[in-house]
Amino acid sequence: MQRVEFIKELSNYLAYEVRPSEVQRLIEYYDEMIMDLIEDGYTEEEAVAKMGDPQALAYEAAGIPQEIKVPKRFSPLILLLLILGFPLWGSLALAAFCVVLSFYIVIWCIPFTFACLGGGLLLGGLIATLTSPLAIMNVFFIGVTQLGVGMLLFGIGMFFLWATYKCSAFFINGHRWMTRKIRQSVFQRKVVSV
Repeated sequence: MQRVEFIKELSNYLAYEVRPSEVQRLIEYYDEMIMDLIEDGYTEEEAVAKMGDPQALAYEAAGIPQEIKVPKRFSPLILLLLILGFPLWGSLALAAFCVVLSFYIVIWCIPFTFACLGGGLLLGGLIATLTSPLAIMNVFFIGVTQLGVGMLLFGIGMFFLWATYKCSAFFINGHRWMTRKIRQSVFQRKVVSV
């Protein structure tokens, strides 16, 4: 392969793998490496061959590890054991899923409870504060007490709504962290050396 063909092919692969601002820098880098090899006495074809596969170089530049797929044999005995063992491992998998689901439900009950308390206290405080002038007209002491309790309930309701916001943000960040860890452990590309 000629140097120009190699650079064109490499730039095509890099266009899909790295930012456009990086493509030109990487092309210049690899072109300079080929030119250095030619100056060291290699022919153009030998220098390009020494660089390797353009797609592999693009993946390396993007930080994507190469995965070599090794065909696996699937034994009929393993298939038979999976089918016969399904009542055991299937029920265990379902139980594990239900435990995780119930954990999430219980965890999300905390911000839901805060939201209900905050909404109820906010509404109660608002109603008590707005109706306190009517109570002041009847009995001054009861009206002032109702005004104070209404403002207290309103303040506590605002605190619970703030706690709902903070608690929800904490649980959402925790959920994102957990799903990221699960994705990394389950769906990461595995590099197999040959």
